[in-house]
Amino acid sequence: MRRHDPAAPSRGFTLVEITLVLVLMGVLSALAAPRLMDRNALAERAAADELRGLLRSVRQVAMAQEREVCLRLAAATASAVYVTGVGAGSFCDPARPVQGPGGQGPLVMVAPNNLAFVGNNLVRFDARGQLNPAFNLNVGIGARLWTIDRFTGAVS
Repeated sequence: MRRHDPAAPSRGFTLVEITLVLVLMGVLSALAAPRLMDRNALAERAAADELRGLLRSVRQVAMAQEREVCLRLAAATASAVYVTGVGAGSFCDPARPVQGPGGQGPLVMVAPNNLAFVGNNLVRFDARGQLNPAFNLNVGIGARLWTIDRFTGAVS
């Protein structure tokens, strides 16, 4: 019969240690699994925040440059462009994109997979940051929708 020498190093893990590790792994996986499974909702929220920021940026460009600026929304892209012409003959010109800060390129957003822009397909801000024409507009992506106030141009 072999006797255990208390001075000798032990090998392996005890049953208590293995059980504790398995319980901790189970708890952590139960907390992490829902976040990993619901990536579509996370992507939609990120895209919605990006669209909201783009709307605010377009409004700020219109006020800073004291000129009309549009946000054109197609099914999968949103792009900021300048207005060409005067009065009734003016239009949002896709050939004149608004450049981002520091000339980093045009202000454009591409919708993530399985998401599309919804609501009005054209948002036009005048030089004061108000909507032109003066009607409240609804714009969003996926299931998230916002109203743009006709007087203030604020996104809520």
